[in-house]
Amino acid sequence: MLNYIWLALVLLAVAIGGWNDRWKEVTDGAFDGAKTAVTIALGLIGVMALWLGVMRLAERAGLVQKLARALRPIMRRLFPDVPAEHPAMGAMLMNMAANMLGLGNAATPLGLRAMRDLESLNPHPGAATNAMCTFLAINTASVQLIPTTAIAILVAAGSTRPTAIVGTALLATLCAATTAIIAVKILEKLPWFTRPVAAVVGRGSGENAAATKDLNSKTTGENRSSNEETAAGDRGYRAQPTLLGRIATVALLIFFAFIFVRMVWPPVFGNPITDNANAFVRGVNALSLLAIPFLLSFFPVYAAARRIKVYEEFVEGAKEGFNVILRIIPFLVAILVAIGMFRGAGGIDLLTKWLTPVLGP
Repeated sequence: MLNYIWLALVLLAVAIGGWNDRWKEVTDGAFDGAKTAVTIALGLIGVMALWLGVMRLAERAGLVQKLARALRPIMRRLFPDVPAEHPAMGAMLMNMAANMLGLGNAATPLGLRAMRDLESLNPHPGAATNAMCTFLAINTASVQLIPTTAIAILVAAGSTRPTAIVGTALLATLCAATTAIIAVKILEKLPWFTRPVAAVVGRGSGENAAATKDLNSKTTGENRSSNEETAAGDRGYRAQPTLLGRIATVALLIFFAFIFVRMVWPPVFGNPITDNANAFVRGVNALSLLAIPFLLSFFPVYAAARRIKVYEEFVEGAKEGFNVILRIIPFLVAILVAIGMFRGAGGIDLLTKWLTPVLGP
């Protein structure tokens, strides 16, 4: 389907541009789209490297696996085609958690990582699987427990009740997520979206074996670059935390709890309240400020407590993030070039003109 959409955009851009004599705009749109695609990708490299490095530490320390096992009954119903212990499960869970807390800069890299892991299970590479569609629906709906960005904007705008949107935002996003999941589960059963049985039977075993072999080779290459690293990594994953590690982890949790309480209830520590916000607003602001520093410090400390070589593992994860960005650049270029050409030709203006009587006031 995407092949036809992309080709239609390009051909319509040429036809409309020729009719309107806007060849220069079509050409500029193509080059600007390519430039924008690379600019977007370059801007994501640092964020991707950071969060996939942190994700690597969480995986090696066993945190992601514990989270996946705890939510296995729910995830198995949503993603029956994904093995319970597959890395995609952990990446999807981390993405959902980041979205729920309003941590968009963390959710994007984890979502890209999840899609890459889901692709390793795809018997038809290049075509979205049911699991991919379900994850995309959940990610787009994005249940918001605490809409930190919206609350921050309302506070900056001088709203007297910035937290009034919390309940409605939660209800709206829950309805959106429920609708998205129901829709994708219904649509995946329709004959138009069902894979031919012969194709699956004929190609499934070989491609699944190849996908499994490829996934195993990637895992081996990423986690076991040498015999020494393998032994150390396996010992770290299975080892119980050291006494010093336990003390450091508990101390870190106490420290952040202390900072959170001090930010939410300053009078407890003899400090004056410097704004007119209530305790809930201060709590939301404190959560949004402390969430990233907490994650960036807790995961390394938790991993180090289990004898994980945190620096080496973080660097390996960061390399993975860089490679992910390199792989998505061609897709960004293809889409943004077609859109740029269509917009430069005047196609979007034409659509706006046609749809205004229907969608306008």
